[in-house]
Parts: sequence; structure tokens; C-alpha cells
Amino acid sequence: MFIIQKTNLLNRRQFIILITVFFLSFFSVSAIAQPIPEIQSSNVFSIIGIALLGGLILNIMPCVLPVLGMKLNSILTLSSTNTHSIRLQFLASASGILFSFWILASAVLVLRITGGMIGWGIQFQNPLFIGFMAITTGLFTANLLGLFEIQLSHRFSTFIAQKGDNSTLGNFIQGMFATLLATPCSAPFLGTAVAFALGASTLEMLLVFTCLGLGMALPWLFFAVFPHLISYMPKPGPWMNKSKIVFSLMMMSSTLWLLSLLSPFIGILLTVIIALLFSVYLLYGIAHIHGKNTVIAIIAVIILLSSSVLIIGSMTTKYWVTPTEDNLRWEPLNERAIYNYIQQGKTVFVNISADWCITCKTNKIGVILQNPVYPALQQKSVITMQGDWTHPSTKITEYLKSHQRYGVPLTVVYGPNAPQGLALPVLLDSDKVIHALNYVKDKPNQ
Repeated sequence: MFIIQKTNLLNRRQFIILITVFFLSFFSVSAIAQPIPEIQSSNVFSIIGIALLGGLILNIMPCVLPVLGMKLNSILTLSSTNTHSIRLQFLASASGILFSFWILASAVLVLRITGGMIGWGIQFQNPLFIGFMAITTGLFTANLLGLFEIQLSHRFSTFIAQKGDNSTLGNFIQGMFATLLATPCSAPFLGTAVAFALGASTLEMLLVFTCLGLGMALPWLFFAVFPHLISYMPKPGPWMNKSKIVFSLMMMSSTLWLLSLLSPFIGILLTVIIALLFSVYLLYGIAHIHGKNTVIAIIAVIILLSSSVLIIGSMTTKYWVTPTEDNLRWEPLNERAIYNYIQQGKTVFVNISADWCITCKTNKIGVILQNPVYPALQQKSVITMQGDWTHPSTKITEYLKSHQRYGVPLTVVYGPNAPQGLALPVLLDSDKVIHALNYVKDKPNQ
């Protein structure tokens, strides 16, 4: 039997542990002997603009989508709150985002001084960090479902909000959490800003990371400046209990995704067992608190959505005629082999990805394994190479750095007309990939 009870889940000591785990997760990877070369700072002002835009775009990337449910839920609960509290809570979320980016910058600075491996999202190569994130998202899911309430101690809440407002620190942590989930995503413009920051001076690096944080926090700063916009949101009511279930399912999907990332470390069987136990626990809790009809409705919605996807997919086969099964002959990344293939007049298509990179999966399923790219890569004159950055790899990290990238995905096309390689955008487009494959080929004799 489930009992809804208030739990002092986050006290001051546990909050410090949260920050410590976040910081130390960057130091679990192997070291690299060569330092990162300095990058000229003549374009620092343009980089600041790129960083602001890259941070803003992070809000709509797939990695951050599970947090949107929590954000929407917090906005709905604020519609009847006074202006001061609205400003305070949105500023708290923005502060959490900024604070997280400063932690990232500090970790990168220490790693750079000690010669450690540096990259965007490398903490997802650490199973302890993935496990910590899965536990955190699981707690948020159970909290949204009402299985328990997270309440801070009155003393600590007063210290943070100065009025005993228990939601202020929660919004701060929510901002930090959004940043954590954003790190495996390489949004447009983000790669350019991060590449500059990781190779620039300490002051410029801190400036760029601050601008990235400000860019990601812009939506919350906007509501903090114009809190009256909350009045246009629907008024709180019984319907919000149903909306919380929808938001919790979004967070549950994030938890299951994080658990799937643990399978290379703990095995598929144990991962499946943990995922099933977690799912059963949540469904039982929903049935006890919200009624069995709610569970039936959730299962019906899942079946309906799955059926809709299959029907829509069958109706759009002329656009998605290529199966998502990967039958390409992928060779492991080998820069010496790339040079040899170019000498033979061949085209080399290099794809660097990681299991935890959602953008990588989007590129592969939506572009690489679809027409017209898929048949183009199957030609005998095209060699496909793949680098897996799921686990720490000095070779792949050095390859990323050679193309001024410090995160995945990275797609590079080589050929007689481009022996140094032609790096493609972070988000792939079929037309651009085909154009690159045609461009790098040896030009015909005039």
C-alpha cells in the first residue's frame, strides 16, 4: 500500500553531494598527454553571439524535452501566485542553469590544467554518472505522480528563499537538471562555441560558458522580466492532476533511456530487470493513487500512439522507403586507412557517435539510413567508417580535436577533391550529405 508522505529528501548535506557528484563526474576518464592548442580570440564577440544562440537552441533539443514537462507543470502552478514569487522562481531556475555551466567550465579548466580528456558530454561515458542521473529522473517521476512529496527542511528553505518558500531551491535544481540532460546533445552553433571555449584562454572560456548558460536560461529570464504573461496560462484546477501524469510519463521515458545507457556496463539482463521493476512500481503507484482506470487509460494511449506511428509509417513509405536496419559495412576509424583509400580514388564517409548521443541517433535513423543517402553509401567506391565515443577513447578524442570539435556527432567526408576532409553540420541534411559525397569525388579530366 502506498502512502503519500513528505520526505526531507534534500537537505543541505545531500545538496552538496549533488553538486560534488556533478563536478567529479568529469574526472573519471583517462588522461591525454598533449594539451589543447590555444585558439585566437579575434572573433570572441561573434563567438559570444553564437554561444547565446547555441544555448537558446538547447531548450528545444531532444535531450531536454523530458524536462519540459516539469517546466510546464511549474508554470501552471504559478498562475495564481504573486508577481514576486513568480520572478523569484524563474530566476532560481535561470540561476541553476548558469551555476551548472560554471561548474562545467570549472571542471574543464581543471581537466585542461591536469591534461585530462576534455569534451562536451564526456560525463555520459561514466556509468556512475548515468546511474546517478537515472536515480534522479526516477525520483522526479515518482514525485510528479504523487508517490511522495519532496520537501526541504524549513531552515534550509528559509536560507535560500528567505521566506521559507520550499519551491525556490527546487527550481534551482530543476535548472541544473535541465543542463545535465542537455550535455549529450550537440545543438547547432553549440559545437562552434564549445570548440572555441575549450581552446581559448581561461577568461574567454568562462565568458563563453556563461553566455551558453545565459542563452539556455533566456526563456526563464524572459518570464522573470514579464511575469504577467503567466496570467495567460490556464487556471489551476483538478485537470492538473491528469496533466502531472502526462509530464511524469515524459520523465519516465527519460529514466528508461538513461537505464538503457547502462546496459554496456551492467549487462542487458540486469538493465531490463531494473527497468521492469521501476515500471511496475510506477504503474502500481498510479493505480493506487489515481485509480485503475488511469492505468488502463495510460496503456490505451501507449497502444494508440504505437498504432498511429505504424499507420502513419505505412502511409508515408514513399518518403521512408529505406529500412532503419543498418547493413552498411562500417570499418573502425583509421586515419592511415583513410589516406590510403583517398589515394585509390575512393570516397570515405566517417561518422563519430555515441550511444548516449540522441542527436547522433537522429542523424543515423533520419538521414544516414534513409534515401538518398543510404544507397549512396552502399556504392563500392564509398568506404564507411565509424568511431564509437560511448566509452573514453583517446584516438577518437584526438580525431575530434583535429576537426575543432569536442563533442559528438561529427561527420566528415573525404575524397580526392577533399583529402583533408569536409566536416558536415551537426544536424545532417540529406541534400548536404549527397552534395558533399559528390563534391569530394575526383574531378573528371577537362
